[in-house]
Amino acid sequence: MSTERVTSAIRDCLASGTALRISGRGTWLDAGRPVRASNALSLAEDAGVVSYVPGDLTLTVRAGTTLSEIASITSERDQWLPLDPYGAADSTIGATLATASAGPLASSFGSPRDLLLGLEFVNGRGETIRAGGKVVKNVAGFDLSRLLTGSWGTLGVITEVTLRLYARPAADRTVRIDLDGPEKQVGSIVRAIVSSPLAPYTVLLLNAAAARALRIGASPVCLIRFGGNDAVVSAQVTALSQISRPEELDAKIWLDVRQLDGDAHSTIRISSLPQRVVANAARMLHDNAEAIRTCIDPRRGTVRIMVSADGDGADADGWSPDMNLRGDAGNHASEIIFEKLPAEIWAQVSPSVVSDPLSRGIKNAYDPLNILNPGILG
Repeated sequence: MSTERVTSAIRDCLASGTALRISGRGTWLDAGRPVRASNALSLAEDAGVVSYVPGDLTLTVRAGTTLSEIASITSERDQWLPLDPYGAADSTIGATLATASAGPLASSFGSPRDLLLGLEFVNGRGETIRAGGKVVKNVAGFDLSRLLTGSWGTLGVITEVTLRLYARPAADRTVRIDLDGPEKQVGSIVRAIVSSPLAPYTVLLLNAAAARALRIGASPVCLIRFGGNDAVVSAQVTALSQISRPEELDAKIWLDVRQLDGDAHSTIRISSLPQRVVANAARMLHDNAEAIRTCIDPRRGTVRIMVSADGDGADADGWSPDMNLRGDAGNHASEIIFEKLPAEIWAQVSPSVVSDPLSRGIKNAYDPLNILNPGILG
């Protein structure tokens, strides 16, 4: 696969008037609205390093390069890409950016948009476009790289990306804290952790169903990840013991966390003000429904709810746990984002995201015949 072959595939579809399903390795095809396309274009084979400048902390790779390959390449220079989206480690960087998928590390290192310096893509007209650059300070004017990130392949096919790297921490430790007490006690512990002067990479709260799925307990837990030099990390772990007793875990637990929704038929994300999420965290964690796994990032103000295949938590009205966040969605205090739903429900709960003139104008400018992933935008 090459940029020229992508261009050729799009132009063939333009000539025949057929639609094209864009994908990476195809590990998340059941996410997002159903796509209606007779042809498919996978970028899984379009992988490899284009350039790597360790001194500038920048890496340019083809879109089909997997996150695990990037981790292997950068670790040789004690560098890393702090991007841990939910899903498998062999997901491609192109698909990760196209879906703007982020994981727990986003609370410290930012979203995929913050780690992307530039990219190359082919739009729905068969035109190759480059945006951004290959250095940290490169953008003047409208940032097309940010526009393409999160567009789900509906504006163009990402073929190459330049990423911002970070120095790998000398110490990277993960601890867990049991949250098996009464709701009031759990709420106090969560507030103490979030309001403390500690500076962890990640704080993640898991309900009992999620903890059992990860085999780290039968009650709600808090996972905390610290990074930096040995002295700083050790001092933070010691300080944490003044709040509650931490227990060390293998860092590999985070890969398992990323794959918690592998068997889920519905995944819903709620974003709200962090203080509102913290205030409701203890109540959400005490939801004992076995089919519902809940992950809460109290610092970002996000709640990720995964309903397994044997659950019945999703319906045409949308689903949320017993908390006070969904009621404020109308006044923008909270936002509900459907990541994955049964196909027949999408049209009812989220019919379109291009109903406004600006969004329609952008779509028409980049893919006027709607051949790229038709259906994703509604």
